[in-house]
Formats: sequence, structure tokens, C-alpha cells
Amino acid sequence: MTAVLIVMSIFLTDSLEADTSFEEFLPRYVENNAFGPGERLEFSVEYGIIKAGTAVLAVTGPEQYEGLMAYRISATARSNPAFSTFFEVIDVNEALLDVVQFHTLYFSKNLSEGDFKYQEKVFFDQDAGMVYYPAETDSSLMEMEIPPHALDVLSCLYFARTLPLEVGNTYYIDSHIDNENYLLEVIVRERDHIRVPAGEFDCIMVQPALQSQGIFDQQGEIWVWLTDDERHMPVLMRSAIVIGEIVCVLKDYTVGTPIEVENPGFETYFVEAQ
Repeated sequence: MTAVLIVMSIFLTDSLEADTSFEEFLPRYVENNAFGPGERLEFSVEYGIIKAGTAVLAVTGPEQYEGLMAYRISATARSNPAFSTFFEVIDVNEALLDVVQFHTLYFSKNLSEGDFKYQEKVFFDQDAGMVYYPAETDSSLMEMEIPPHALDVLSCLYFARTLPLEVGNTYYIDSHIDNENYLLEVIVRERDHIRVPAGEFDCIMVQPALQSQGIFDQQGEIWVWLTDDERHMPVLMRSAIVIGEIVCVLKDYTVGTPIEVENPGFETYFVEAQ
């Protein structure tokens, strides 16, 4: 019941094949008119007819990180009081996203789900093409190579929002999560009109390509509805799985202001479309 991150984690870890061939790192500039500090999106997390809890996506900053300027993106999921009586969830995930090149600088997770507790910190050295897990007990996993401009699971959603997302196109995003590299495939399916507690929105529906076998395989699929404007704000997420359906519904939001960043001379980066 980790809300938006459940959907995004399924989106990545159970649906994509690992990518191990990396190109040379070249600087990039990503223009962002989609979101900025002050944005706050509150979702109701529902499992069937059960309203299990609330998830909040928030953007703050800018803040300095090792001489770079970054957005701080957070995703917090909490089970509601009734659900918490038998299974309490308090999950906090945070990422620092470079405001110029739009790649991850740092990612952390702090999970509390019933009796399960887990903390993790991940440091991204994009120039070196490496990622570091300082608390990892397996020495072979303490540091790993990553593809250029790799993104954590949370930042993938925000980077995707900066893309044109034209209906009929497929976009690819390099990501790194839980000691693995993935090439995230994003298919833009169709336009739709969505009504949620936060209001009515003209949307585009985005879908990942599920490829692996397992509980989240084609017994069900994943759909994400983003507003059909330059903000590409998520308003509805559905993940149909073998044992039911998880739905994240936008119930309240505050619009942020993108940080104005001049192109430092890097060529604008476009995700390959087909």
C-alpha cells in the first residue's frame, strides 16, 4: 500500500528487462515547464472498495548539493486509521534531482510496513557513471555502474512529465533502482477526460510495457493518466494485479512554479520516440 510508489515500483521492477550496455556520458539540458517547488499532490489510495490510505507527492527547493542545484522530491504514504489497526504503513521516499540535467543525485527510502522496516541511501555519481550503496552488506553491490543520466524510481515520473508525450509515441528512460539498471518504456496510448475528487481534467493515458513473468504480469496492466497540458500532472493511476486492483486518485493539489534555468550550452536532450 505504498501508493504512488507501489504503482511506480511495479512500473519498473516487475515490468522491465535490465540494461547493461551504456553509452558515453554527455552533459544534457532538460527544459522543465511541468513542475516546480511548491507543488503538492495528495492521492487517495484504494484497494478495491477499501480506502487504504493517503499518498503525497511534493516538490521543494532549490537546494545545493555538492555544488549543484537540485529539486527535492518526496513521496509519503500513510495508511488510514482503520487500515492501520491491522497493518500500518508509513513510507517516505526522497530524491534530489539536478535542475539542469535532470538526473538523480541522491535517493533514500524509509519504509515501515507492519513489522517490516527498511532504510536505504543511494548516492549517484553521474560524471563517473557510478552509484553507491554505503549500507550494503554485499560488497559486490556496494557500488555499480549506471547508464548516463540514470534516474531513481521516483524521479522517473517527474522526468517523464517534461517530455512531449505525444499520443502514439513510445519513450525510453534510463533508470536505476534496487541495485539494478532498467530501460523504462513509456507508451502514450490515448486522450481521455477524467473526473476525480480534485476536479475534471483532459488527460493523456500512459502505459508501461509489461514483459516479465510474475504476480504483476499481464494478469493486469498499469495505466497512468496525466493532464494533457505542459504540466503533465498525474491525476489517476491504476494497477490491476492478480489479487485485485490498486488505484491512486488525486483528491487535492497545489501547483508549483518551475525554476527558470538557462541552457548552459548543452544540447537539449530528447528521449527517442518511435
